[in-house]
Amino acid sequence: MGQMGRFQADAMQYIDSSIKADENYCLPLVVKASMLTGANDARFSGEITQLLQRAENLLPVNANMESGLLEAISAASSGHGIEAATHYDRMLRASPDNLFLHVLAQEQTFWVGEAQWMRDIVERAAPHWSKTHKDYGPLLSLRSFANEEAGYFSEAEYYGRAAVEIDATDVWGAHSVAHVLLMKGQIQEGIDWLRGLCKNWGHANQMRHHLWWHFCLFLLEFDEYDRIIELLDTEIRNLDSALVKESPAATIDINNYSSLLMRLELYGVDVSTHWLKLEAICANRVTNHGSAFSNIHDMMVLSGSGELAKANELLRSMKMQFAPTGKTGSQASEQLGSQARSSQARSSQARSYSEVGIPVCEAILAHRQKDHAQVLVKLGDIRHQLHLMGASHAQRDVFYHLLVHAAQRLQRDDLRQIFIRDIEQLGFCDVPARAAYKQNIH
Repeated sequence: MGQMGRFQADAMQYIDSSIKADENYCLPLVVKASMLTGANDARFSGEITQLLQRAENLLPVNANMESGLLEAISAASSGHGIEAATHYDRMLRASPDNLFLHVLAQEQTFWVGEAQWMRDIVERAAPHWSKTHKDYGPLLSLRSFANEEAGYFSEAEYYGRAAVEIDATDVWGAHSVAHVLLMKGQIQEGIDWLRGLCKNWGHANQMRHHLWWHFCLFLLEFDEYDRIIELLDTEIRNLDSALVKESPAATIDINNYSSLLMRLELYGVDVSTHWLKLEAICANRVTNHGSAFSNIHDMMVLSGSGELAKANELLRSMKMQFAPTGKTGSQASEQLGSQARSSQARSSQARSYSEVGIPVCEAILAHRQKDHAQVLVKLGDIRHQLHLMGASHAQRDVFYHLLVHAAQRLQRDDLRQIFIRDIEQLGFCDVPARAAYKQNIH
């Protein structure tokens, strides 16, 4: 579990070895289920169910930790992220010095868009930790990121830098400080920070690719588009790398790649051939609804590559499963959608799709069709609920890019000024000076 807490690429190998070594030990089965659930990919749902069933049959008597994990991961894997996070919160009150639980709690609160809750959990536990604890550095990284997303930038930067000082290979600490520097508009400092640490990421899982995504966000502010396009295929998703060969459709990689393409396109850069590189993968995920955030990025790719039939198929599938009653089109679709919704009752995942995922996908399609008024309607109406899709402020910022772009196209400076203020309220500094929000229109 230590490899998972440190985002190491070989974490799954350790878990599989543990399962093989003792098939009657339930904990490794639960841990593997948690890792697969964290991938936000419906392809793993069958395997997750099997792992949890096996683990339940092997639960030892009075196994509070194992049974608590089983309940939490079962809830998370069925789309009930709030329930899962509540389980982790409860368990951490009893075991505040358990790094594995902190990793799971942060992951879950992150994907349900509860930044303040994320911070509250780790801050409540902090007094129970000391520098002598073997996992103190990773705990500081988690504390850093929770503070950053909740808007406590000074504390976040302090904890993140302290974590990296303890261990220069700490990718989560490096990642958190990169977030802080982006939010504060310290662009050159962000470039220098990541450039100075990148040699330490060789052990990491797909988080190393995500760190290069952060590097590119800083490069965007300096208009270094050619360098970003180079990094897309050398660091962010290099087809020759072992990680990509093993998981060519990893959702985090696809999300990184497509969101950068969308940003570049909004900045006036021709990335038409790059959309095609992801077309087949995303076309194969039109009924894979593991995450609204991921499906939104699938929509970017399918619309960007001209696969409008597949883009509309993705949207129909999302509506069929998650849309409010009466908005799925035909009577037959409505009936099927109602059946699917009944199984998703009170699901935080269903809410993320119905309230945010579907309208954002509609806005992306409208953008592709140059219907800027519709972009403003679809995105403008739900812009204060974007956190429901999970992810970070930095990741969701691209949707404000779309809003401001549409306002500029329609010469609606009144709306543009409102959106700029909204972005500032999220914690971004010097917004009018940011590359995406300058007055130039592409």
